[in-house]
Amino acid sequence: MQDGPPYGYLVQELIAGRWRRLFAGIYDVVLVGVLTWPLLARSGIFEPKDFADYVVNLDWRRLIAGTLVWYAYHWLLTGYCNGRTVGKKAFAIRVVQQNGARLTPAMAAGRALMSGFFVAVGVSVIDLVWIVFTSRKQALHDLVANTVVMID
Repeated sequence: MQDGPPYGYLVQELIAGRWRRLFAGIYDVVLVGVLTWPLLARSGIFEPKDFADYVVNLDWRRLIAGTLVWYAYHWLLTGYCNGRTVGKKAFAIRVVQQNGARLTPAMAAGRALMSGFFVAVGVSVIDLVWIVFTSRKQALHDLVANTVVMID
């Protein structure tokens, strides 16, 4: 039995809706947040300080470890679980190449890296809002990685 539309078959009607993408993303953020909370809470990232003191006293090892958990979650699940994270599976969507073909682990790694880059440089809102302006509802990290999110 086929699991969703066949690979290589992508029509406009199969493009995932904006709300579905948003709620799947929120689901993933909450899940990864629960997983990384012990690392991030002990890193000092949530303690109010002036910027200089904040940078000096931040436990960078814990912060980097939390970031790596986030990256691994998105890369490994998207790359090895049929283009789905837990949130995408819950909302019946998946990431594929623009031609509808299955996403390779290398493409998933690049997509996760670009998404993380946009967060790191402070333009994550622009990255996500970009889906409003493209006919295939692609975020900037989708455009860079040549991916699209489709209904499963």
